[in-house]
Amino acid sequence: MAKNKSLTSGGIYYLLYNVLNVAFPLVSGIYVSRKLLPSDIGTVTAAQNLAQYFFLLSFLGVPAYGLREISKTRNDRDERNQIFSELFIINLISTIVFLAAYILLIFLVKAYRDELVLYLVVGISVALNIFNISWIFEGLEEFRFISLRNLAFKILTFALLVIFVRGKEDYLNYACVSVVGTAGHYVINVFFAPKFVRFTTKKLNLKRHLKPVFYLAAVNLAIEIYSLMDITMMNFMSTKESIAFYKYGHNIQRMLAQVVNTFTLVLIPRISFYYKEKRYDEFNDLLSKTLRIIIIVAVPMIVGVQFTSDFLLTQIYGEEYIASSYILKMFSVLLLITPIGYLLGSRVLLATDHENKMFISVGAGAVVNLIGNALLIPHYNEYGAAIATIVSEVVVMVVYVELGRKYFKLKNVHRTVGRVAAAAAVMALYLWGCTGLSGNGWVVLLAQVAVAPLIYFTVMYFLKDDIIQYYADMFLKRLRR
Repeated sequence: MAKNKSLTSGGIYYLLYNVLNVAFPLVSGIYVSRKLLPSDIGTVTAAQNLAQYFFLLSFLGVPAYGLREISKTRNDRDERNQIFSELFIINLISTIVFLAAYILLIFLVKAYRDELVLYLVVGISVALNIFNISWIFEGLEEFRFISLRNLAFKILTFALLVIFVRGKEDYLNYACVSVVGTAGHYVINVFFAPKFVRFTTKKLNLKRHLKPVFYLAAVNLAIEIYSLMDITMMNFMSTKESIAFYKYGHNIQRMLAQVVNTFTLVLIPRISFYYKEKRYDEFNDLLSKTLRIIIIVAVPMIVGVQFTSDFLLTQIYGEEYIASSYILKMFSVLLLITPIGYLLGSRVLLATDHENKMFISVGAGAVVNLIGNALLIPHYNEYGAAIATIVSEVVVMVVYVELGRKYFKLKNVHRTVGRVAAAAAVMALYLWGCTGLSGNGWVVLLAQVAVAPLIYFTVMYFLKDDIIQYYADMFLKRLRR
């Protein structure tokens, strides 16, 4: 029997992993915005956007599917080796095919051929997908390894950024360093994977995986349309400056979203295992607790963004990026909407082997997003793209919950909603009062960021929310020790 790892410690490590994945573009963006022109940043972003389509296609649905299947084999090493070998071969074949397609496209289309070196550089991320086997470590809940590996690469990447991106002519260097930061750590997987799996050629059966893998590939592509299609269509219907404004606002929202989504991502192996073992009470308890944590964490983030983003983003990126603050405020509602759909729809359907239903939800969202972009971007630029994305995410959440609700039963969620609303209202009053303070803006921001969360969680504690009381008491016990 494999050792049952702590969800709390796993959640902390996976939180670090996911925050780093989005924090790196944020931190590098702060540095790069001072070194490159918005138009150059927009050019690189457009190239990365194109490569991302082929990157998504190249790994098909292997990461999500592999994570689930590996999590089911924690007590069977032979079956784990079999699944790993079969999925690795599928991933290898698809990567070669879509890398070839990407190279062919950039040579055929003049707009891409004019920036050939740039598009070849960002295309390296597609090739590195061959080593994208992180789903092994995720399925076995080896979150400590994943997080520390990621941290080491992000530190290395930022050092390379400072060394090689020094002026306005260095946008190619920026693109190259970004590839190292986003996909370079995959290479490390090869050296550590043998501790958990071995490649085998005995009795391989690739066919049994093809149907779910292709279902999840379609789902992944449809999901990414929300972010990728926005920039793709803005590249033809708006300006490079609008792309840069949109990107920076969206990046910060994604970083905050990773904090919230960690509570669902870390559950995938465990809820899949519970469902397979028919431990339905534990399955439902875990889903209910996670949904409550999402609400508790997301709502104060949304409130905080409304009061702090104007000052923070203009100080980080410059006064010309005030539009990014407005984009961030709009996107902040997704900190609650998207994780709810992700947990109660995507995670539940995947854990219960109903991934074929997932495409209904994301397909509907993709269609709404495409139509919304076409109607709104020509008139409202980055704001139109943001509106289209928000509406599409709402559609996805509603359809997801409707599809997934027959497989779970939630407990005690309504009480948490009431407590969160009361605590968030008190927090908002404090933040609003801070906006009237005069003096150094950074001092005011510090007063907001340091005190507002304390007010919120104190109110939640005295309203006797059991989750807050549990973690608060555990923290106080550790302090006393």
